[in-house]
Amino acid sequence: MIRGESISPLLRLKHAIAYKLVLSKVRGLLGGRLNFFSAGGAPLGKEIEEFFFASNIFIAQGYGLTETSPCGSFNVPSAFKFGTVGRPIAGNQIRIAPDGEILIKGDNVMTGYYKNPAATKEVMTKDGFFTTGDIGRIDEEGFLVITDRKKDIIVTANGKNVAPQTIESRVGQDFYVEQVVVIGDRQKYITALIVPSFDPLMEYARSSGISFTAKEELVKNPAIIEFYKDRIEAQSKGLADFEKIKRFTLVASPFSIEKGEITPTMKIKRKVIAVNFKDEIKKMYS
Repeated sequence: MIRGESISPLLRLKHAIAYKLVLSKVRGLLGGRLNFFSAGGAPLGKEIEEFFFASNIFIAQGYGLTETSPCGSFNVPSAFKFGTVGRPIAGNQIRIAPDGEILIKGDNVMTGYYKNPAATKEVMTKDGFFTTGDIGRIDEEGFLVITDRKKDIIVTANGKNVAPQTIESRVGQDFYVEQVVVIGDRQKYITALIVPSFDPLMEYARSSGISFTAKEELVKNPAIIEFYKDRIEAQSKGLADFEKIKRFTLVASPFSIEKGEITPTMKIKRKVIAVNFKDEIKKMYS
């Protein structure tokens, strides 16, 4: 959260130069007069928030569901923290269940599903909190941090709970990665299916003297696989050993809506991908 911390003159100078040469152009592409915009629906990388803020554009990231009409928390210019979805809105209570699930209560929360008491009972606690199905935590300053979907949590064969979206967000921010899906439920280690960002990858291959005639050939090239291994390791710093990707497979075609692998809002359908890539996954655990 910004509290008017002291900024060194050198850093101010560097930012002024960067803003004049590059960052002001980013702001210009978005209309020039934009001061902030909201974001939600999918996790936004902390680094992205910081980049836009350096361009004098504040991204007010928030969180909520249709059942919470639709907001439960959000960041505001006077109180925000990168990497979080803000503090609860006025009149809203948010607490974390023992298993890490986010619970919300307030006048904005629905009273139940229309003519479906059974479904209502499944999602409402006895004291009126809505069970969101999301996993998160509230930090020491009261800001809510989303870590994953409850149904997506991976439990390894060693009993470790792994939040795949945390890993996917880290690896997915790499310049050479377009899509990534983490796998490992009831397995001894974590693996991943990775769709490369092919335009920069092909440029890298040509500049490195790596010949290829098709994407399918490129993703099987040992030099390219080693290249991605190094990049994954670099992006995984700070993760626990059981959270790190031990093996991966490069995929030549992106996950698509047509194949049922992602939703129209670009959310991953893990069960469908597990079926569509069962042979590749089996090899990573053989």
